[in-house]
Amino acid sequence: MRSGQNFERFIYAALIFVLALLAVLFIFSGEKNRNGQEEKTEKNSQTNQKPPGYTVTISKEQQRTDGIMTVALKPGLYQKQVAAYGEVLAPEGLSALYKNYIAATSGLEKAKAQLKASKLEYDRLKILNASDKNISDRELQAAASRFAADQAEEAAAYGTLLPAKNAVLLKWGPLISGWVFGYKPPLRRIIETTDVLVQVTVPPSATFKGIAEHIILKSPNGAAVSATFISRATSTNPALQGISFIYIASSHNGFLVPGMNVTAQMPTAGAQTGFFIPASAVVWLQDKAWVYVKKSATGFSRVEVPTSISVNNGFFVSGIFASGDQVVTKGAQALLSEESTPKVTGGGEEEDED
Repeated sequence: MRSGQNFERFIYAALIFVLALLAVLFIFSGEKNRNGQEEKTEKNSQTNQKPPGYTVTISKEQQRTDGIMTVALKPGLYQKQVAAYGEVLAPEGLSALYKNYIAATSGLEKAKAQLKASKLEYDRLKILNASDKNISDRELQAAASRFAADQAEEAAAYGTLLPAKNAVLLKWGPLISGWVFGYKPPLRRIIETTDVLVQVTVPPSATFKGIAEHIILKSPNGAAVSATFISRATSTNPALQGISFIYIASSHNGFLVPGMNVTAQMPTAGAQTGFFIPASAVVWLQDKAWVYVKKSATGFSRVEVPTSISVNNGFFVSGIFASGDQVVTKGAQALLSEESTPKVTGGGEEEDED
C-alpha cells in the first residue's frame, strides 16, 4: 500500500516538473520572437536610409507640393582667413598722454608770452638808455636779465613739450597722435568711451595682400561688432608675438569694455576657388552636413559637404561641385524625408533593399 502511494507521488511530481519546463520554454520562445521582431524593425529602420549618392525620385507634381527649389552654382573666390585675437584698450593711457601734452603746450605758450613781453621791455629801455641816458644802465641790465631768464624758460618749455609729443607718437603712431595734438572728435569719443580702440594681433606667419579696412569682432558671449582699421600698432601683444593692428569700434553703450578679449577673422593673401552653399540648402544627418543635387527632372542625389569654411549664411566648398550644378535651396528636408520613407511593395511588405 505504501509503495503505491510513493509511486503516485512520484508521478505527480514528474507531471509538475514537466508543466514547469513547458512554461519556461514557452516564455523563452516568446521573448526570442519578440527580440527577433525588434532586431528586424531596427534593421529595417537602419536600411531605410540610403547610402550617399543614392538618387531620390520624386515627381514634378510632388516637387511643387513640397516647394522644392534649386539654384545653379557659380564659381567664386574665397579669401583665406586667419584667426586674430584682440583686446579692448583702456582710454586712460591715451587720456593721460593727452593731458601731459596739453600741460606742456600750455607751459610753452606761457613762456612765449613772457619772453615776448620781456623782449619788448628790454628793447624799449635799450632805446631810452641810448638816448641821452633817459634810463640808467642799472635798469637796462635788469631788463636784460629778465629777457634772458624768459629765454631760458621758453627753452625749458620746448624741452618739456618735445618728450610729451614724442611719447604720444611712439605709443600711438602719427594718425592717432594727430587726434591728440588737435583734440579731434575721434579722441573725444574715445575719452568719453563712446568708441573704443582695439588692438588685434595675428600670427607672425600670416601674409597679407592688404590690411582689412573693416572686420567683425566677436565678444566672449558671441555678439558681433563692426570695427574699422586705424593704423598699424607700434607694439605687439607680448603673449602672442604677432603682427598687431589698431581698430576703432563703437562701445555700444558699454558693451565693449576695456580689458575685454575679442576674436576676429583676418583675410590673408591666399585665395581659393569654389562655391558658396547657402545654409538653406543644408540638411543634417548623423552629425554631417548634406545637400541635394538635381540629377534629372525627377532625380536628386544627396552629397556630403564640409563645413570648415563658414561664411555669411552658409559655407564655402571647393573640389566637390561643378559650375552649373543645381543645388536644392528649398525643400531639402522633404527630400530627406522621402529618402528615409520605406518603400512598400504590392504585398504590403517592405521592399528588401539588399
